Amino acid sequence: MGRVKVKLAWIEKDSSRNITYKKRKNGLLKKVRELSALCDVKACAIIYPWGGNVPEVWSSTPDPMDVLVPFMQKPELERRKKMVNQVRFLQQQIMKLEEHALKQEKENNELENMVLLGQCLKGKDLHGLYLETISSLNWLVDNKLKLVKEKVVKKKAEMAANGEGSLTTSAVGMHGWCLGFNEHNVIGGEKFGQPSCGNINNDDGDDDNIAWLDGFFPD
Repeated sequence: MGRVKVKLAWIEKDSSRNITYKKRKNGLLKKVRELSALCDVKACAIIYPWGGNVPEVWSSTPDPMDVLVPFMQKPELERRKKMVNQVRFLQQQIMKLEEHALKQEKENNELENMVLLGQCLKGKDLHGLYLETISSLNWLVDNKLKLVKEKVVKKKAEMAANGEGSLTTSAVGMHGWCLGFNEHNVIGGEKFGQPSCGNINNDDGDDDNIAWLDGFFPD
């Protein structure tokens, strides 16, 4: 069973905060000692307790200054390169969450566009769609067609290297209409351009089922 993720926030209750401080402090000092012993490096830890003026110091050398002086003599930019305080740590966490949110939003938009693309391929009218949505669809189709063409070129090169015959659409796992699909019949006015061959009807009537699109637009 995994450990419960600790909420990084101020512990208001004094007794709980003191207990946590002692446990975390001992754990931190243990890690510093292990790092010094296992990797044969000089290490020093200085911890100021809450409300106290006298720090607790642990050093791998008899004199902590043997570690601190060389460190302080380095340029400030180099000293701060790997330095993290509470504010900086929270900023890093916020940045990671924002990046994750943007990535998730992008994935959701791509999925919505794939569903809409499937509906358009089955004859859905584009009336009422925003220009931004149509532009996204256009980008999606262009990108998928680019992947198809790249796969065709790669397959042709492989077959030529192996001395095989001409390339067929089944050899690359695509329907024939993909190879002749171009920007003129991708989004050509009010309705989505229809393929010249291949059956794309989804008889079960489930517009949300987009698995069949994988055959037309392989990754």
